[in-house]
Amino acid sequence: MKEKAILVYVFKSGEKRQDAEHKLQELESLAETAGATVVSEVIQFREEANPKYLIGEGKLEEIKKKVEEYNADLVIFGTDLFPRHTKNLEEYLNIKVIDRTELIMDIFAQHATSKEAKIQVELAQLLYRLSKLRGMGKLLSRLGGGIGTRGPGEKILEVKRRNIMERIKNLKRELKKIETQRKIQSKRRKNFFKVCLVGYTNAGKTSILNALTKAGAKTEDALFVTLDALTKRFFVNGIQVLLSDTVGFIENLPLHLIHTFKSTLKVIEDADLLLHIVDVSNPRKEAQIESVNEVLYEMGLLGVKEVLYVFNKSDLLLDEEEKFYLKNKYFPSFFVSAKTGENLNKLIDKIGEFALKWKSEIEVKKWTK
Repeated sequence: MKEKAILVYVFKSGEKRQDAEHKLQELESLAETAGATVVSEVIQFREEANPKYLIGEGKLEEIKKKVEEYNADLVIFGTDLFPRHTKNLEEYLNIKVIDRTELIMDIFAQHATSKEAKIQVELAQLLYRLSKLRGMGKLLSRLGGGIGTRGPGEKILEVKRRNIMERIKNLKRELKKIETQRKIQSKRRKNFFKVCLVGYTNAGKTSILNALTKAGAKTEDALFVTLDALTKRFFVNGIQVLLSDTVGFIENLPLHLIHTFKSTLKVIEDADLLLHIVDVSNPRKEAQIESVNEVLYEMGLLGVKEVLYVFNKSDLLLDEEEKFYLKNKYFPSFFVSAKTGENLNKLIDKIGEFALKWKSEIEVKKWTK
């Protein structure tokens, strides 16, 4: 049975209502992806956070009435909560309260299939909960299950801090072994032209992978379906190309999640070309591009790696003026449709140009040694 959730988002007073509504819609998509049924939403615009509850007491009372009216199971905040906020809110509302980061980690836990992804999710959960442990023992003893408590880390939610830290140490050790294996794998791939798909979650990266390689990988209209790097091979201009799909990014993606998934994201660092996939039909596409670029910047890759912007779902873009604007602002770029096949052959040709350039540079290095 799905949990009934009430969403709460606190915005700065000067923030545009349209931007606020888009963020709330994204939070709703995250909640639904996690398996919740959203029964109500609450928005508050305020300049300074309430030190006790984050939101004002009037809004808090409004939420309490909604909890009773809808018989809700949890309240999800769209911003990160301090431990004192979570503690005070749960005591006042007498209901489970989680924040956006916990929600994202719950989705990660549901979609983790490989050993590596499960280790990374558990590590992320434990590091986050450990950071909130002071004065929040209750956070580690939610026995009801459900959203915010799922995942590989669930089995040790009630152990003491010392045991949690020991578990973290063991998980890091296991990841280190996987990273060593990846380095060996990376050396084997040095003679391949490596292309990696990056982009906002649900932008259509896996659909592009399937369209270019006939991979038949699972696609879903949901956030964070892909957590493990998936690599397929194809040929262009007689050169073997490895095309990899990896975890999608999201606005304000918690940095500790990026660091925890660094072994999975290593495929991005190793790539010779990044295809930045953009859902051109999304009204917030430029904000999403910026969010992805911020993550690439945090990884030290922005401005270092070759990037080709690929605007997907071009069959839904009717405005030629907007197309001209995007093409000039984001260069080099391509407009394609994984659904209809529009311009996919041209995209392959473009990848082939990058591959030939890479091959010639490799040959020059061999001759100059």
